[in-house]
Amino acid sequence: MAAAELSAVYRAMQKSAARFSNYNVREYFKRRVREEFEKNANLVGEEAAAALAKAKKDLAVIDRQVQVYSLYGSELRSVLEITKKP
Repeated sequence: MAAAELSAVYRAMQKSAARFSNYNVREYFKRRVREEFEKNANLVGEEAAAALAKAKKDLAVIDRQVQVYSLYGSELRSVLEITKKP
């Protein structure tokens, strides 16, 4: 397993998670991605390959959820986002 492939999947998952319009959902997915990669950082061999395959499947799930959420999600912004206007 190449470190470049691992970091590419991590970056893709973070970018996909950042596309959620809702602050709470966006931060939840970003945190979960970071926690999963930190948890699996010390894996080697077959376990690492299985974790990478699961991460790729999870990336597809996040991408689908971003699309679904953009269609059916709330248009209201979070209070945390409203107060951050420049």
